[in-house]
Amino acid sequence: MRLYKLAEGFKVKGGDTEITGIVYDSRLTKKGDLFIALRGRRFDGHEFIGDVIKKGAHALCVEKDENYPVPYILVKNTREAMGILAARFYNYPSTRVRTIAITGTNGKTTTAFIIKDMLEFMGEKVGLLGTIHYCNGEICREAERTTPESVDIQRFLKEAEDTGCRFFVMEASSAGIEEKRLVGTQIHTAIFTNFSREHLEYHGTMENYLNAKLKLFREYSPEYSIINEDDPHASLFKENQKNVFTFGLSEGADIRAEIKTISLDGTLLNLHGLIEEENIYLPIPGKFNVYNMMAALLTLHVLKIPVKENLKAIIQSIKGIPGRFEVLKGSKCDINVIIDYAHTPEALENLLESIRTFRKKRVITVFGAGGDRDRGKRPLFGNIAEKLSDFMVITSDNPRNEDPESIIQDIIAGIKGANFITIIDRKDAIYYAIEHAQPGDIIVIAGKGHETYQEIKDKKYPFSDKEISLEALRRRGCLN
Repeated sequence: MRLYKLAEGFKVKGGDTEITGIVYDSRLTKKGDLFIALRGRRFDGHEFIGDVIKKGAHALCVEKDENYPVPYILVKNTREAMGILAARFYNYPSTRVRTIAITGTNGKTTTAFIIKDMLEFMGEKVGLLGTIHYCNGEICREAERTTPESVDIQRFLKEAEDTGCRFFVMEASSAGIEEKRLVGTQIHTAIFTNFSREHLEYHGTMENYLNAKLKLFREYSPEYSIINEDDPHASLFKENQKNVFTFGLSEGADIRAEIKTISLDGTLLNLHGLIEEENIYLPIPGKFNVYNMMAALLTLHVLKIPVKENLKAIIQSIKGIPGRFEVLKGSKCDINVIIDYAHTPEALENLLESIRTFRKKRVITVFGAGGDRDRGKRPLFGNIAEKLSDFMVITSDNPRNEDPESIIQDIIAGIKGANFITIIDRKDAIYYAIEHAQPGDIIVIAGKGHETYQEIKDKKYPFSDKEISLEALRRRGCLN
């Protein structure tokens, strides 16, 4: 594509040229690329302009007006411009692939996976972009972060379109929204799951964090808005939206669930409102997953996918999500291990409250808190775990650049009693919990979920809660 055509509406200096790709990472620059100089928290892309020109970049997109030896687009905000340019370069794929964006503190990943499972059951190819995977309808690759940069989003959308996807489901993190990574994406359906304390190390205040979430609805003008009616902030997300649908357990919701029983294997419920059905079996446990399922059902409803005729089969098609209430059964010892990503106080509380409804004996919780993140959450974790567990093993999560012992002490500050042990090494902590469990106990390993690494001092070391738990169960002779 010619630069003048790509940059129509922008100020271009230095003449026209052919553009064969768009990059923002100087290390990935190839001959013919347009390099976007982003200002980040640690690096400023303008500092690498010399490098990208040597690598053959044909043009630049910059905020600084200097005497560059190649053509350049001069803008006030390169992040915002990048989304517009990327969408144009890939020929606006989100105008043809209906894009569903999910925001909220908890439940984004599970809701995205459920929507994908349901649509695939109905014969659709679906693209997915989120915390665990990036999928283009045919292949999935490991995700680097929840919401990637706008160029990557547009490329993934184009890949999904090229493989025949009509739908694309993505998680919209607060940082991703705040950093304008969704610019250039036409949102067909926006979903709000819930709101609670998280990411204050990034946003500074709860108000800033909430406003970032609201921007998905207020700045991107989705065709449909799907809102958790039971969240105290629901009315803010509904303001000035075109087509609003709500879900929840309360009477006012457009689709309302009546939970009958919750077990380790799933939940039995009735649905009322837009969809009326009794004795539905949801094959993933937890009250919070009932909310996620209802958000997904409403999504199919607004996408005009017929759900009522196949409702029970559609819901039973939902598969387990890696690291989200993932159950490992130690049948020979009558103990069960639950791996979950719960890394916010509300998520931990929801998880443990659900487990307490069907536990036979003790709930043993293994958990920590992430380093270089909101310290104010740590005593809340301790308080919640103490209230809802019979015993706690407090350990490291991803300590990053903090002292693990210091993080543990912050957690202990929220604990009043002594029903806990501290074991800094997470592997040792998991082994301890499983080795000391008694028949009927449930061991909850919270915080890391699907992650396959532990981050310590700027390095990621191989680490999987699931694999270590299976090792410990195997060593104890609990597996069939």
